[in-house]
Amino acid sequence: MKKTMKKALLLLLALALCASVLAGCGGKTPETPEEVKGETYDAGEFTVLVPDGWKEFPVSDTLDEYDGDYDPTALQICKGGDSEWDLFSKPYVQINYYPDNTMYTDMKDFYDDTADLEPIQAGGYTWNGFTGTSLDTPIAVIWTTGDVQLQVTMSLGEDDPITPTDADVLAILGSIVIK
Repeated sequence: MKKTMKKALLLLLALALCASVLAGCGGKTPETPEEVKGETYDAGEFTVLVPDGWKEFPVSDTLDEYDGDYDPTALQICKGGDSEWDLFSKPYVQINYYPDNTMYTDMKDFYDDTADLEPIQAGGYTWNGFTGTSLDTPIAVIWTTGDVQLQVTMSLGEDDPITPTDADVLAILGSIVIK
């Protein structure tokens, strides 16, 4: 009788452990941009989706070109970020919109270990770019071609890395609306 009770107790503990592991997994990771949920953020000159689990950080207007403290043509969105300090250690996407200036795209020489990316289609735009490293940090830089000039710089991260073709990143790119 004791052996049966011990086996039953071990079985219950094993089931409880399995249930807690499954519960800790949370929701399913989005596999397509259409599955990504989040909130739309108004950066000033454009709006963009900030996926659940990501946080937006306005970019300081260091050149004082605009009224206010923040540049309405730029925004950083950090995966798993809580504060701006997380931009130094977590993956992020920085969006820059160039409404009046010509965007500089010939910048591969500024980075190490660069490799061209296949063009990416998102948000009605064709995005061209490359991957590389900056101070040993993996990065990607992509930009739109055509009348609207957008450039996205990504710190890809190492612990929980992102890629330019992840569902979250494609959802961000596909949601950018110029005002």
